[in-house]
Amino acid sequence: MRKLFGMLCFMILSANSFAQEIPKPTAGPIAEEKRFEAGFDGMLAVSYGNETLGINVGGPSLKYKFTKSFKVGVGAFPSLIVADDKAYPRLAVSPILKYKDWMAITPYYGYDAKDEPIWTFGIGYRSL
Repeated sequence: MRKLFGMLCFMILSANSFAQEIPKPTAGPIAEEKRFEAGFDGMLAVSYGNETLGINVGGPSLKYKFTKSFKVGVGAFPSLIVADDKAYPRLAVSPILKYKDWMAITPYYGYDAKDEPIWTFGIGYRSL
């Protein structure tokens, strides 16, 4: 488990290679700033809860921009979850609180074999 945690920390710190930024065209000096954003985040996150470790990558998301640095939204995250000493892929859905390049997420993965919902809480990093 320590090796897995060390590998996750390394992946988060080197997340610069996962992100891509598409330049946005400007419509001139009077261009109105859009409040809603839709797209893919180049994000890598780690979350934990209910004795489950989640490794999440950025997927499609929809966000509302309050300020240039603070956004709130929802997204889908392709994930690898580790529970009961087994790792398997799942698609998570999560609310997102984003401040600058850091995101707080609470992924929901569906139900486990005991019909209990799987929720985790974590933090992610998006690099430019």
